[in-house]
Amino acid sequence: MSKKSSTRKSLPLSIRISLWLIAVSILPLLLTLVISELQSRSTLISQASRTMETDAQTHAQLIDNYFTQKLLILKSLDYSPLVQQYLLDPAGDQQNVRTILQNGLAIQRLIDPDVTLVTFFDPQGTILLSYSLYSGLKPQPHGKYMIPPEDAQQIAKGQQFISGVYYDPVTHQSTVELYTPVYSTMVKRILGVVRDTLNINSVWQIVNSEKGVNGTGSYAFILDQNGVRIVDPDPKTLFTSIVPLNATIQQHITDENRYGKNSTIPVSADANLGSIQSQPKPPVTFQEVPAGQNELFQVTRRPLSSVPWTYFVLTPVNEVIAVANQQLLIIVLIASFILLPVAVIGWIVGYRISSPILRSVKSLVKNSYVLNQLSGREKNASSEQVWIVEASKTGLKSQQYYTDASKIAARRLNELGRGLLEWQDADVQTTLYVVQQMVNIGLYFEKAIAYQEEANNKVAVAVKVTDEVAEQLASGAKSTSEAANELDGIVHQLRQIVGN
Repeated sequence: MSKKSSTRKSLPLSIRISLWLIAVSILPLLLTLVISELQSRSTLISQASRTMETDAQTHAQLIDNYFTQKLLILKSLDYSPLVQQYLLDPAGDQQNVRTILQNGLAIQRLIDPDVTLVTFFDPQGTILLSYSLYSGLKPQPHGKYMIPPEDAQQIAKGQQFISGVYYDPVTHQSTVELYTPVYSTMVKRILGVVRDTLNINSVWQIVNSEKGVNGTGSYAFILDQNGVRIVDPDPKTLFTSIVPLNATIQQHITDENRYGKNSTIPVSADANLGSIQSQPKPPVTFQEVPAGQNELFQVTRRPLSSVPWTYFVLTPVNEVIAVANQQLLIIVLIASFILLPVAVIGWIVGYRISSPILRSVKSLVKNSYVLNQLSGREKNASSEQVWIVEASKTGLKSQQYYTDASKIAARRLNELGRGLLEWQDADVQTTLYVVQQMVNIGLYFEKAIAYQEEANNKVAVAVKVTDEVAEQLASGAKSTSEAANELDGIVHQLRQIVGN
């Protein structure tokens, strides 16, 4: 295991130093990014939401101001003494009628070109008079009624009001009716009603101007009190309802032919929006996937005060957080621009630091190889020395043994020789025995001398091997000295690196 782990490859030191420098450089940016995500991001998103709310409020106010201004202008015209005089006696002097027509057309041309038709009714809803800037334009009934029952009920209250939206599929124009009941304080009754047909192109322009204002894909639309999209840039959802209409409302729309020949309102379901609209205090801002869309939108709603309509501004959530994402992108780009020079500097610094270390490592590897060779030689020399000692011991024992045996044999030979000299009268048999003993001792001496020669040869070989071992030890000492010098050089290089 240790051998495998020691040979396992790792990243070069220069690359590791470069990575360390990159990590140290990127760490502050990462901290900035985290702080931005935790603090700035929520602030930026809230700011974007407030911008949407302000924008919705501004455009809703524009629509309210537009309708309010129209109502005030028309009330000032419709309550003029000339109009009241005419309504008191519609069948009177026709000069009064011509004056009304001339003054009305002049004022309409200069002040209120959006009013396409002005119609005078008596209290029973009978048309008395009408005039228009557009030749040939005459009052037309709305479906079954000249004045729908709902509007007649409102007229009876004696207050100005604005009707629902009517759409002409031929001219592709949307209009509303501005009703001004003319009340006389002299006779204490309603003298009649002036109905001004108002083209709401200006409202459409306000709604269309929202397209792309709060980011790519942002838009606006208006719901009426019934949940019908009466102003919507998307023709697929225009004049559709967010929830199914009840039968009574649907019948009123059909009877009044509000949106063309086929006034049956299709449903482009938006259950979430319908639920929000039905709440007593709906939220100003919320998120949902609107009908006809495939992504999450942030929706801001503003009810209009002049009409019972609600103005909606919708922006994709991705666009709402675009500022926060842009800040995140800037930080990432800064980190990327810093990353490259830091990586290059890190590599250069790492290379300058690692080069002497790598040279030292190479030298250490070389010295390790030399020391391994020296270790092998010393191991062999140690084995040979053991053999030499064993051989020398064996040779010494043999020489000691045969030396002792030679002493005994020589003593015995001397004894036999002195005995033979002393035994001059010895018989032949005794003499032969003694001679035989002396011959045997001589043979023993020959064998002992042969064994001693063999032991001498072994000792000679041991001496020769000893010389070789001495040479190996001398060579090992020389290699050790060279390795020590190399290690001194490596230590010097490493001290230069660490600065000590």
